Amino acid sequence: MPVLTNLISHEESRILVLIAEKFLTASAIAEKLAGQPLKKVSSTLEKLYQNGILYKKEIYGETAYKCRSFYDIISSFLQENRYEVLGFETLHLLRQYYLSTRIRKAEKNIEKGQLKYSSKVIPIRKAVQATRHILPTQQAICFLKEVKSIALAKCGCRVAFKNCTKPLNTCLLLDKEAEYLKARGYAKEISIEKAEKVLEIADKAGLVHLTLYLPGQKVYAICSCCPCCCHDLQALLKYGKRFFIAKSDYMAVSNLDLCNGCGACINRCVFNAREMRDGKSIVNEANCYGCGLCVTTCPTGASKLVPQKKAVSKVE
Repeated sequence: MPVLTNLISHEESRILVLIAEKFLTASAIAEKLAGQPLKKVSSTLEKLYQNGILYKKEIYGETAYKCRSFYDIISSFLQENRYEVLGFETLHLLRQYYLSTRIRKAEKNIEKGQLKYSSKVIPIRKAVQATRHILPTQQAICFLKEVKSIALAKCGCRVAFKNCTKPLNTCLLLDKEAEYLKARGYAKEISIEKAEKVLEIADKAGLVHLTLYLPGQKVYAICSCCPCCCHDLQALLKYGKRFFIAKSDYMAVSNLDLCNGCGACINRCVFNAREMRDGKSIVNEANCYGCGLCVTTCPTGASKLVPQKKAVSKVE
């Protein structure tokens, strides 16, 4: 309640109670709120929508609204950098609430069979040689060509947690999610060429490409993630939720004859899948998620990505 009173007024709460569980049009809400002019109700509803507190959709030619869950509301305020409204004294608690609730929701969906996993690693495109073994969905740019709408937004995780200074404009939203954030002014439509440049910038910054899923295993975003802010990488690395992120269909391998022991791949690996042994970089296969970051940073070409079934300790 202390949080909600900072987000909505008493007058707005009267409207939200009516649409807590179902969609209603502005005219239907005005009718239930005897004495409230339709124009004022419509204006309030649109303001609440723009603030990330409502969903809206068309029903028989009219716009209808429904209140979002408390978790979804807090997610929006955190990911859209509107902390001052929430109050800085509760910011740490809200961040923990957001992360723990997201993990719990994904776990429930996985248990119900509505999700196989929360996200999946996509290998960096230039780290994988184009062969018949590579599925189009394993390369982010090929996947993006299959969707209707792509929008670029700031990474909600880095905005919400602010644990690093990695690039912010790296989140590629797809179709319905793209349209929602574009309508609220938090994302902009981009071309496939622009999306490819975004992925290249993310690669240089050492970010991992992840496809994010909704129940039904529908991809709604391709994010470029850091281990200190990303909700899914935090779930994996901090809380040991290994089932949360699916590995790509590839694995890193090292040609020990070419490895010069510089350690660049170790510094770049976010999954702790690399270690030095006798002056050479060795892959810990159990920890490797096949993201390709080690491949694109290796100065001697000792690191490669190969299909999982072909992974060996040394590439000839």
